[in-house]
Amino acid sequence: MILQPEDFWSFYEWLMRPDAFLESAFLQGIVLFALAIVIGLMVGYIISANRYGPSEGFYAVARAVRDLIRFDLPGTSANRVYALARLAFKEAIRRKVLFVIGLFLVLLLLAGWYLNPESDDPARLYISFVLTATNYLILALALFISAFSLPTDIKSKTIYTIVTKPVRATEIVLGRMIGFMAVGTVILVPMGMASYLFVSRGLGHQHLEVVDLVEEADGRLVGETDYIQNHKHTFSIDQDQAIGLTDFVRGHRHIVNREANGEFKINPPADALRARIPSYGEIQFFDRGGNKKDAGVDIGAERFATGGYGSSGISRVIGLSRGSRKVQHGYVEGGTLGKAEFTFSDVTPERYPDGLRLDLSLRAYRSYKGDIEAGIRGSVTMKHPSKEIESDPIPYIINEYQVDEISLPLAPRGTDNNETRILNVFEDLVDENGQITLVIRCLDRSQYLGVTQSGVYLRPDDNPFWWNLTKAYISIWLQMAMIVAFGVMFSTFLSGPVAMVATFACVLLGFSAEQIYDTRHFIDTGIDRGGGPIESMVRLLRQDAMTTQLDVDTAAAKVIKTVDAGIVYSLDAIATALPNLPKMVGTAEYAASGFDILGDLLLRHAAATFGYCLLAFIISYFFLKSREIAA
Repeated sequence: MILQPEDFWSFYEWLMRPDAFLESAFLQGIVLFALAIVIGLMVGYIISANRYGPSEGFYAVARAVRDLIRFDLPGTSANRVYALARLAFKEAIRRKVLFVIGLFLVLLLLAGWYLNPESDDPARLYISFVLTATNYLILALALFISAFSLPTDIKSKTIYTIVTKPVRATEIVLGRMIGFMAVGTVILVPMGMASYLFVSRGLGHQHLEVVDLVEEADGRLVGETDYIQNHKHTFSIDQDQAIGLTDFVRGHRHIVNREANGEFKINPPADALRARIPSYGEIQFFDRGGNKKDAGVDIGAERFATGGYGSSGISRVIGLSRGSRKVQHGYVEGGTLGKAEFTFSDVTPERYPDGLRLDLSLRAYRSYKGDIEAGIRGSVTMKHPSKEIESDPIPYIINEYQVDEISLPLAPRGTDNNETRILNVFEDLVDENGQITLVIRCLDRSQYLGVTQSGVYLRPDDNPFWWNLTKAYISIWLQMAMIVAFGVMFSTFLSGPVAMVATFACVLLGFSAEQIYDTRHFIDTGIDRGGGPIESMVRLLRQDAMTTQLDVDTAAAKVIKTVDAGIVYSLDAIATALPNLPKMVGTAEYAASGFDILGDLLLRHAAATFGYCLLAFIISYFFLKSREIAA
C-alpha cells in the first residue's frame, strides 16, 4: 500500500493546515462546493433556457434556489424523511438484497479450499480476504440499489403516489439516501460478525503435547511442540521459571506453562490477532564519517518509499515533523560510523509500564553475497538525547520479511561519561521532556541496512482486534454511504443503467487518482516516463521504450505533449474533485497487517464522506425539482 505523509496528520492539521492554509481540506472543500454549485447552476440554466427560453429559464433556476433556501430546507420534516426512508428500506428488502449475506457466508465456507494453509502470515491472509470480499459485495449492492430505484419508480409512475402527497424534494432525496444506507448497515453487521468468527476460529488451534524435550548444560529446558496445521514451535524454559514462550512462527507464538507435576501446557495462539499502536519518532541519518545527513545512503536500488515490504505490509514511509514533512528513507552503511537515530517523545513509565517494546521493519542490501542464511547483523543502542549516557548495543539479526519485536531492558548496562554502570532507562536515558534516542546501526562491513522513519517505532499498547475490525467495517460503511449518495444523485436525472455506469465511472476515477497524480507530477517535473495517453499510444504503436525521447517530428512532439498535458490536467482536476477511494480502502490494510486504524484517519474519512453526501444531496434536489417541473 502507498501511504503519504498527510495520512498521519491529526484531524485538525488535515482540516485547517496551520502551516499551509491554502492546502487545507476545509478551504479545498469550500472551493469544491462553490465550484460545484456554480457549475450546477450554469448547467441548470442551460437546460431550463433550452426548455423555457432564456429569460424564463433564469427565473426557473432562481425559483428552485429560492424554494430550497426559503421553503424546502426549513420545512423538511424528520417524520416524513423517516417514512420515506422506511419505504426505501422495505423496497430494497423486497428486491431480495439480503441474499448478499448468504453469498458472503458461502464465500467464507469455500474460502478454506483456496486460502493457502502454509502462508507465513495466515492472519493477514484471512483478514484481507474477509475485508476485500465484504468491500466488493457491499459496494456492488449499494451501486445497484441506489442507481435503479428512483428511475424504476419514475418509469412505473409509482413516484407520483409520493410527489402528490405533501412531501418536499429534500425529503424524497434524504429518505432514499438514508433508507439505502440503512439497508447496507443491516447487511454489514452480520457480515462483520461472521468475519470475526471466521478469522478467529480459522486461526485458532491447540498444540497438545511437547516432544523432543532436552535439558541443556545450563539447566535450561528446550522443547518442541507437536505438528499442528502445518507448523510447530520450539521453546525454552529456565529451571527456576514456570512460564516460557515459543518462537514466532506463521504470525503467532504460544505461552508455555510448566505445571506442578512437571508436565507442560501449551496455551492458544498469542499475538496472531492484534492492533499495534505505534509511536513514531524523528529520524536523523549519519554518513560513514559520523556526519549528519538529511537522508541515508542511496544505493541505486529500488526506492522503497511506497511501504508494504515485509510481512507487515504497512511500513509507512513518512515524515512526522510539523515542518517540511518530507519522506525520509535510506540505507545505513555497515561497519562504519553510519547510523540512524530515532528520537521518541512521551516516553514515561505510565505509558510504558511493561518496558519499551520496539518493532523493526527493516531492509537489507548485500554488496556481496556472503552467508545468505546467516542474515545481516544490526544493533540497537538506547541513548540520552543530550547527555553522554548510552546503553551497550543490543545485537539482533535482521529479518527482512517480518516485523522484528525487541523488548528493550529497563536496567541495561551502559556508560555514563565513560563510566560503566547499570543504567535506569527512565531515570538516566529519558530527558526531562520525556524523550529518548534509539540508535540503529549495521554491524557487517560493506553491507547496508534499509531504514525508514516509519520502520522503527515504539509500541506502548495494543488495541483489541475486534475493535480494529469494527473500525475497518466503519470505513467500508463510509464508502457504501458515498456510493449510495452518488447513485441517488445520478438517478435523479439519468436512467438506471446510465446512472449505474456514471456512478461506477466516479468510483473508477477515484481509484485511479494516485496514478493520475503521479502522471501530473512527471509532467510538472519534466521526467520522461512514457508521457500522457497520446504519447503512450504513439510509443505503443511504434514499439518505443518509455525512457527514450519521442521519435517524431519536433512540431508533432510538441502538439502531442501539449494535448497530453491538457488531458492529464483535466483528469487531475476531476480526480481531485472526486473522493480518493484508495485512501479509504487502504484502511483495511491496517487491520490486515495488525496495526491500529488511526482514529484521526477514520474521522477524516467520515468528514469527507459527509461533505460529498451533502454535495450530492443538493445536486439531487435541483435535478429532482427539474424533473417534477418537466412532468
